[in-house]
Amino acid sequence: MSLGTVVGNDEQIVRILHRDWIVDGMLQVSAFALRDKETYLSVNRPAIKTFSDDVRDFVMSHSAFKTGDDSNTYQRANFNVGEVRSISVSLKDKVANLAVEVEPRDSHYKSHAGIFTRIEGKNIKGGQQDSIVAREGETISYEAIQMKVQYALLALSKLEGCHLQAEEMSVDENSSVVKE
Repeated sequence: MSLGTVVGNDEQIVRILHRDWIVDGMLQVSAFALRDKETYLSVNRPAIKTFSDDVRDFVMSHSAFKTGDDSNTYQRANFNVGEVRSISVSLKDKVANLAVEVEPRDSHYKSHAGIFTRIEGKNIKGGQQDSIVAREGETISYEAIQMKVQYALLALSKLEGCHLQAEEMSVDENSSVVKE
């Protein structure tokens, strides 16, 4: 089930981080949790021409995504799309895979995309309480699948501190990989 344009494996994507998702300088697994009924994790694509403007507008409009006293700073987690797609969660004959796609909506920034977790062609939603049954009667909850995906995304992520500037965005050269 494809909702939109598939993002290429060589592209980079970033997740703009809420300040509550970073504790004592460590990125938390909660940064990759779907909110109730969400079907994808929001990310942005640096390869898109409007990326800098989109991120600046978003961060300046949402104070919880700003860091420190300087209202022009934020943090983000970087990923390679191909590595994100390599994440899968299996139970016998059932496999949940990740997709990175652009879901067309007027309300989205042009650089916006989503990370979808799908099993049997259906999106898993945040807060989904039921389970999937594999052959031989084994079950795994959708919540457990999402938790495994969250930890896999955390392991792949590279945390960066960034500064918003009038015409461009700069990345802190002292960025580091942060894992829980």
